[in-house]
Amino acid sequence: MAPYGDYLALAADTSRNIIIDFKTGRQIRNLYGHQNDGFSQPKIAWSKNGQYLYGNTQEGPVVCVWDIASSSIVDRLEGHSNVVRDMFSSNTTDTLVTTSFDKKTQLWLAP
Repeated sequence: MAPYGDYLALAADTSRNIIIDFKTGRQIRNLYGHQNDGFSQPKIAWSKNGQYLYGNTQEGPVVCVWDIASSSIVDRLEGHSNVVRDMFSSNTTDTLVTTSFDKKTQLWLAP
């Protein structure tokens, strides 16, 4: 759920993240540019201000950052040495926390 409760984000295993209007159930955006398949475990998290969506990818040890308004990836956060397995974005600070199959936890200042 987006920070203001208007939108819901869904992580699909088809290399797509979907943004849905929570009140109407209407699909608003499709976010592409990463790779996930039936064997992946896609994870997503909203930025504090709701402008960005973070997501993992099977392409490597990065976190993709989508700008919701443009539906495009605006950054790729690199710092792990293996695929990111989970993430959490604080709704009170600009902090993103990720953990990876490299057995490390990473703290990021969100863009």
